[in-house]
Amino acid sequence: MSEPVNGAVPAASAPTRAGLYWRRGASVTAGIMTLDAGVLSFRTERETVFSAPVDRVSAEFTRFSTLVVTSDGHRHVFVTGAYAGNFAREFSTAQLAELAGAPHASEAAQAFREGAAIVVSSGVMRSAAVIAGSAAGAAFALVGDAVGVASLFGSQSRSFALARAWAEHLAANGVAVRMRGTTFARSQAFIAAIVLPSVAVFGVGVWLLLSALAS
Repeated sequence: MSEPVNGAVPAASAPTRAGLYWRRGASVTAGIMTLDAGVLSFRTERETVFSAPVDRVSAEFTRFSTLVVTSDGHRHVFVTGAYAGNFAREFSTAQLAELAGAPHASEAAQAFREGAAIVVSSGVMRSAAVIAGSAAGAAFALVGDAVGVASLFGSQSRSFALARAWAEHLAANGVAVRMRGTTFARSQAFIAAIVLPSVAVFGVGVWLLLSALAS
């Protein structure tokens, strides 16, 4: 079940930013989403994808750690680091410095390599720690190598937590946000309910084929 969230626009504060990936089909582009003085925008190194007052923007956070933003009738899909795929270009040094709020961004670069997004707001980071939880990845421990899967989904749990925390931050600052992913564990349980039966059917099929070939 989704949770509609609408926040009142607070008094002006320092800009907050999130490093996200803009997804268009198989194309994934690194960029920065900025909330500043009641205006939400997203920029890549080459272009401004959108820029609009928060009352002309709506968003939906999904079970798949996807943030879908609609601005002036145009729909844009964003994902965080661990969900961006292997073909996404890395954030540039200038982008990382902007996100880190400092000219030296080595720690920011390392965080992105580990599959995390960077949100320059202490309140947002506190929310992320609460959202991440300790059960991340448990639903998929039955698939593949348990250690590898736990490690992979540990990274995805951080990305999920940071993406949801950013969505909540937008909601608290005047963007109409619908939340469909409550916790990482629940989102993965939802996916597992779809994937695990398919894995089981595939495994049975392979066993039957091998048995037939051996007989």
